[in-house]
Amino acid sequence: MSKTLLSAIRTGVLSAAAIWLGLTVPAAPAPTKFKVTNVHFETNSSACDMGIQIAFDTEGLTEGSVTDPNGRRMYSFKSSGGMKKVGGQTEGFLEGVEPQIQELMDVLGCKRTDEPLSTLADLLDAFPAGEYAFSGVGNGQALAGSAKLTYHIPAGTTITSPAFEAVLPANSVTINWKPVTGPIVPYLGPVTITGYHVIVEEDAGEVAPELDVDVAADVTSLKVPKQFLKPATSYLLEVLSTEKSGNQTITEGYFCTDGVARCKAPPQRPRH
Repeated sequence: MSKTLLSAIRTGVLSAAAIWLGLTVPAAPAPTKFKVTNVHFETNSSACDMGIQIAFDTEGLTEGSVTDPNGRRMYSFKSSGGMKKVGGQTEGFLEGVEPQIQELMDVLGCKRTDEPLSTLADLLDAFPAGEYAFSGVGNGQALAGSAKLTYHIPAGTTITSPAFEAVLPANSVTINWKPVTGPIVPYLGPVTITGYHVIVEEDAGEVAPELDVDVAADVTSLKVPKQFLKPATSYLLEVLSTEKSGNQTITEGYFCTDGVARCKAPPQRPRH
């Protein structure tokens, strides 16, 4: 007889005995809640690609999973070795493959890249809207949580300045953009913009100084601190419009500071 079956029999016998004696059977402890759970779409309006992102935060997990609204497990992990010994991981962030979306290319006119190509229908079928269940085990205790995924996808903003591939003084760069008021395509709305996320980083590979700022929904400009800028340097720029569901859409830009002979974005940075 297996240990699991034997344990179940013993539990059942003890519970039955407790009921017969008029005793109260203690309820199983409720799972601890995740500190943070999030699932959302990130779309790049400059490249017409789109994908899923998942994040969570806890005091520590040795195993966990995320299940979609249809009961399909879409992601799972299990710690081993030293990671399991110290109590597992506290946070997790997952960014799925972001294929170019044919419908977005048709509307926005993006050029074809070497990314996979998909349709919007196929992507949304893979990630249905609704509640996603997070579960896990940490320090011998069960954890649970949920996050809602919606199809309210905001349009990308239009960066009005600096112009794409502009050359500017290193002590005077202000980013301006137009407010976003609608979805990226009509049937992916309505949307409510809760803010914008602005990223400026040196075009210097994976590890580069980065300016990362969140601003309110009624703000449409940001002055880059002169302490961040250097002469003769190329910069990548992103402005993300964020919807109240957490879905966000990127618009890309590119500029250089005085001293760059020819300001030219690398080929993998599509024009917006």
